Amino acid sequence: MFSVYKEEGKTLIKNVYQDTDEFELESGSWIHISNPTQENIQKIAKLTGIAPSMLLCSLDDEESARIDVDDGDTLIVLDTPYIEENEDLRDPSYSTIPFIIAYNRSFYVTICKKDTALIDELFKRVKLVEPHKHVRLTLNFIYRLASTFIVYLRKINAHTEVIEVKLRSAQKNKELLELMDLNKTLVYFSTALNSNKGVLSRLLKSQTYKKFEDDFDLMEDTVVEMDQAIEMCSIYRDILANLMDAFASVINNNMNVTMKTLSLVTIIISIPTLISSIFGMNVLDMPLAEHKYGFWIVIGLSLGLTIIGAIILILVFNKNINRKK
Repeated sequence: MFSVYKEEGKTLIKNVYQDTDEFELESGSWIHISNPTQENIQKIAKLTGIAPSMLLCSLDDEESARIDVDDGDTLIVLDTPYIEENEDLRDPSYSTIPFIIAYNRSFYVTICKKDTALIDELFKRVKLVEPHKHVRLTLNFIYRLASTFIVYLRKINAHTEVIEVKLRSAQKNKELLELMDLNKTLVYFSTALNSNKGVLSRLLKSQTYKKFEDDFDLMEDTVVEMDQAIEMCSIYRDILANLMDAFASVINNNMNVTMKTLSLVTIIISIPTLISSIFGMNVLDMPLAEHKYGFWIVIGLSLGLTIIGAIILILVFNKNINRKK
């Protein structure tokens, strides 16, 4: 599907075309392609004159953030976050996907394989979108991109706090696996943000982005927003890693306590087992063998020694615990 934006005075007009529709583009138009195919990318490349190789990179999910300038065509690849709905999971998973910006003197093209909130956020936050001002529109996209990362990072942090509360009451594999998924997401986000920061730094050093004084404030705001997103991602990633280590230590400690308890029970049970084994041997002249109450005497002896052994072991166990405290 193609969304074509063009200016009429200070009004931005949007026209939506299906893949099979035929249409013409006016100079200064902005074309956004969602869920692209090779055919409609070739179609836009022909209408705009932008090199097809630049636009076709949008089909690669692993395309890294970069800038490419060739014969008047500019390609900017950014990583944008999106929520990946999964029917098998109750909670949504987060990931990143390339967002392509390509333009020449006449046309501005954006492409993304998934429907992200980036376009909607741009129109919500920017009062006047001017497609013919390629530098300003690009900076606005990068600014909104950083803001979107911040929103998603806050959602991840809130989700982490919910899982932490659950883990305090009961350590379960499900919550630990969710923490691992969130940690993986933060790794992706951190890589994407640092790559986007590299693209932004290179753009701000170019002569094209330095010659418009009206955009200097937007440049500074974009840098600040990007740095904030990177810092937040780093902080949340460290918190999550420390949280996972802490709960791993708690689980190991609980396992040690359980094993010590089982060891005590095993030792206590072994006392009557030992006595029963001795008196169960088939030999002559076994003590109390001919006694009227021999069986009950042996049972009482086993019970008494078991109680005494249990008391001694519990006292020793508690004494060792108090020393460690």
